[in-house]
Amino acid sequence: MKSSETLKDKIIAALLWCAAGGIVACFFCTWEISGSTEVMPWQGFFFTAVSLFMLLYILFGAVCASLYRNAPALDDKELPGCTVIVPAYNEGEHVAETLFSLLESDYPAEKLQIIAINDGSKDDTMEWIRYAENRSAGRIVSLDLLKNGGKKHALYRGFHMAKFDIVVTVDSDSIVTRDSLRNIVSAFNEPEIGGVAGNIRIKNLADGMIPRMMDVGFMFGFEIIRSAQSLIGCVMCTPGALSAYRKSIVMPFIDQWLRQTFLGAPANIGEDRAIATMILRHGYKVTFQSNAVAATCIPYTYGRFCKMLLRWLRSDVRENLLMTIHFFKKVRFSFAWAGFAFHLGALVLGTVMPIISLPVMADMFCRFSPGGIFHALYYGAVIGFIGALIPAMIYAKRVSVLNSVWAVLYTVYNLFLLSWIPIYAFFTARNSNWLTRELSAPAEAVQKISGRCAGDTGQCNH
Repeated sequence: MKSSETLKDKIIAALLWCAAGGIVACFFCTWEISGSTEVMPWQGFFFTAVSLFMLLYILFGAVCASLYRNAPALDDKELPGCTVIVPAYNEGEHVAETLFSLLESDYPAEKLQIIAINDGSKDDTMEWIRYAENRSAGRIVSLDLLKNGGKKHALYRGFHMAKFDIVVTVDSDSIVTRDSLRNIVSAFNEPEIGGVAGNIRIKNLADGMIPRMMDVGFMFGFEIIRSAQSLIGCVMCTPGALSAYRKSIVMPFIDQWLRQTFLGAPANIGEDRAIATMILRHGYKVTFQSNAVAATCIPYTYGRFCKMLLRWLRSDVRENLLMTIHFFKKVRFSFAWAGFAFHLGALVLGTVMPIISLPVMADMFCRFSPGGIFHALYYGAVIGFIGALIPAMIYAKRVSVLNSVWAVLYTVYNLFLLSWIPIYAFFTARNSNWLTRELSAPAEAVQKISGRCAGDTGQCNH
């Protein structure tokens, strides 16, 4: 054990030196080539400034995250009643796995209501919901919607059915840990907290390199970025896989949330970002609880993965615009306001950066010189590696040194295969098609999960 830890420490130290050397090389090379005839000085300055901002933001997030602390878990007497909503569409047997993981939660049975909603599925999802309901001792209430109305509509119906003020939403392909409900509900320790984001990890790691790459990103996005945002109560996305809300805060604007439009079209995607935006815009806090964990599935083929990212990024365009408008209407000079500005600035930069970069890259490529093409690729790679090295090092420290390499590999994967998605998403942000949900494969025999669903099967329906 001692020699293993020593080797691990050496690898982490080597990564730190590589990161430091890469950053120094980035700025040195940028300064060096900015004076060449192939690259205009303003181009070098532009990319250097973006790289520096990204680095500062990641470091800022890491420092703030080190100050983050979970809300202490409440005992059974202190816990309030909790309603869990599980919307499902063409999920098959996986919805039963989700429901059984909720039934096994360390939460007082008399204070727990679970609403399972079949959103017009074309497969046997409703049969699996009834199977779990019949074994729930009355804790599961089912609702069978004959026509598919979308996830937002299913959640809307669930909120109206909820009998408790704390409402937890869980995706129908997610497995929650035994203490997740207790931990996420305990985070409502202040009356101004309107929402709490759970901590999401990847369930289907065995399905290939895409889930492994995204697991590094999820760890960093939740345990660093959301931890930092939680410090000032401005978590900007409550993930559908596991989040909680105070019903009394959400209900006054839930009709507006359901009927939200963007550029004249219904906003049917990004319901998790939209509800967090509305809570923040109404003056309430949204926080993060890192010990409320759910494992969820993500697409593992290139086509479906692109569709998922496209859906996420389209909703980011919409919600970042709304948050920016709200931000400039509520200027209040304080530490919390400055921190919110930094977080929002990073999100907005991530949305508009590909569009701003497009003419810069095009100018480089139009020179038709080996140097110009190399510099275009070089800048894209440098920015990506700066964004990847710090998450990789944190993942190496907290989870696995070997698997942290996937963060760096994702930079190459993103540069050559995914860089078109933010641009396409920006210009098609009005499109609210879900894109990834299809008919699930036929479920196996009911006996497969008789009595209990342990969870991590690695099988996903995306």
